[in-house]
Amino acid sequence: MNKRISTIIFLVTMVALLAAVACGSSSTAVPTGTPIKGPPPTETPGSGDSPPEEPAPVAVPAPIESSTVVLPATPGGDYILKIISGLPNGCAEFNGYEVKQDEDRFIVEVTNLVPHPSLMVECIEIYGSHEAEVVLGSGLVDGGTYTAEINGEWTQLFIAHGESGQGMVEKESPIEEIMVAEVNGGYILNVTSRLPKGSSCSLFNGYTVNRRFAGRTEVSLTHLEVTGDNVPCTADLPVVVTGIALDADFAEGTTYTVSVNGTETTFPSQELASVEIPAPIEDATVLPPESVGGDYILKITSGLPSGCAQFNGLQIERDGNGFIVGVTNLMPDPKEPIACTAIYGYHDSEIILGSGLDTGESYTVTINGDLAASFTVQGETANPMVEKESPIESVEVAEADTGYTLTVVSRLPKGSSCSSFNGYHINRRFFDRIEVTVTHFEVSEDNVPCTRDLPVVVTEIQLGDNFESGRSYSVSVNGEETAFTAR
Repeated sequence: MNKRISTIIFLVTMVALLAAVACGSSSTAVPTGTPIKGPPPTETPGSGDSPPEEPAPVAVPAPIESSTVVLPATPGGDYILKIISGLPNGCAEFNGYEVKQDEDRFIVEVTNLVPHPSLMVECIEIYGSHEAEVVLGSGLVDGGTYTAEINGEWTQLFIAHGESGQGMVEKESPIEEIMVAEVNGGYILNVTSRLPKGSSCSLFNGYTVNRRFAGRTEVSLTHLEVTGDNVPCTADLPVVVTGIALDADFAEGTTYTVSVNGTETTFPSQELASVEIPAPIEDATVLPPESVGGDYILKITSGLPSGCAQFNGLQIERDGNGFIVGVTNLMPDPKEPIACTAIYGYHDSEIILGSGLDTGESYTVTINGDLAASFTVQGETANPMVEKESPIESVEVAEADTGYTLTVVSRLPKGSSCSSFNGYHINRRFFDRIEVTVTHFEVSEDNVPCTRDLPVVVTEIQLGDNFESGRSYSVSVNGEETAFTAR
């Protein structure tokens, strides 16, 4: 009996001890189903620290797909530059643009937002685009030439046509010839195009240059033309010669491609190095517009003195009432002698002087440093007029401080009511002879009553001082001859 009781007491004691151990260990155990409060110890931020912030997106230049200058809808309105830029992937987002004007240059920056480079982000390979309209303003000078430079890789040149461009649409111009020439360590692209609806129904507009592709430059050259098919247009189809500087870093020994409206060429060629020199001028004539307010056109015939000579290009700038024109050829570098055939060739060029000229004002044209022509802008008249050579009373050459001056006395043969002085052009194609043509406008019909005053016109023409001392020179004005000996 006592032995059984002792055994029971021992068992009870053991159960009590096990229960005590179980209760002590329960202070650190987590009951099943109870959520863990707070982050694991390894993710707990230190006292006072804030969670790290993701780097902000960065702005990068957007690839430029195209640009177009939209003329004002009404005279005096704003010119608009429409730009289509690219979104190279699904992470790119259009950011905005900034535009600055520096006289006749508009500098435009178009940017996208992309993830920070430090972030490893997978982007969907979807190429999108964004269209933006940049207001260039309304204070552009009618007939002025402007450029828009976009992100340093895209250049657009355009002419502010104003009212003359109303009712016209922009078209790509037909290309006659393209040529890339190396000049003073750089490259010039010379493009010869035409105005396909004549000078009365089409106007040179400008060009865009796209340099976004390595090894390739794409140029789009455009004009404005009337939209109607039943509009009477002149059939002159003027040639337009445009020089475009290919401003870029070109690696030596690499061949590059240039495309102009789909016509392609490559450069540099494997030919000998060339130098740019002034071209001899054979003839220069200013053609009046066929209608009041139209464009005056300068026609130039320049010489190619040998079989090695190549026409290079034209440059023109306006200084008040003067047009300053440079015409150049390319010749082999004198440091690399080469035999050239003795064949004298010619090149015809046409330059649009513009339509925003003041009625009654006289303008001069200087080509390669020599005075070449003068013309007077005619206004509206009651009767149609034609250009004629003027009858000459006398011609005389006198030495002056600035060289030699030719004084011409002419008359208006149909009186002041039916004729008006036009101007002159100078031909210096002969070494020791200068040929001058003095012209006037007169009514074309014979039954128009005219005054009989027959006004005298005295014209002074500066011949310059580029004459060899002791040599005799002859001067012809509408067939009237004189001569002088240079001192």
